Amino acid sequence: MNNIANFRYRQQGLSFFGWMAMVAIFGLLILSFFKVFPIYNENFTIQAVLSGLAEDEKIDVKSKRAIWISLQKRLAVNEVYSIKPEHVTIERKDGKTTVTITYETRRPYISNLFIGGNFTESVVINR
Repeated sequence: MNNIANFRYRQQGLSFFGWMAMVAIFGLLILSFFKVFPIYNENFTIQAVLSGLAEDEKIDVKSKRAIWISLQKRLAVNEVYSIKPEHVTIERKDGKTTVTITYETRRPYISNLFIGGNFTESVVINR
């Protein structure tokens, strides 16, 4: 009985190294969040730009140039500068215009490591 009582009082929680390991793990998680969030935030902005493009009645959807100019203006307003003309595909088929943006983004993570993602977003305009 005496051994059980002593064992209960000896358990005092994490040691210094345990706390340091927890701080390192949470620090790495927080760093990862702050590195990944801008990548997905930019993707959500591109999705919003495409949906706004589809809802705009002023755009001549038969003109690829008009679509590209409108898309470029919307991206500039939202401060998305990573989308280049080679990332955008505009196709017209059966009275529907499909605008597709395919791009890759990379952000530095730690030292020589990076975090990246491949995204493909598209919208179909029925006009």
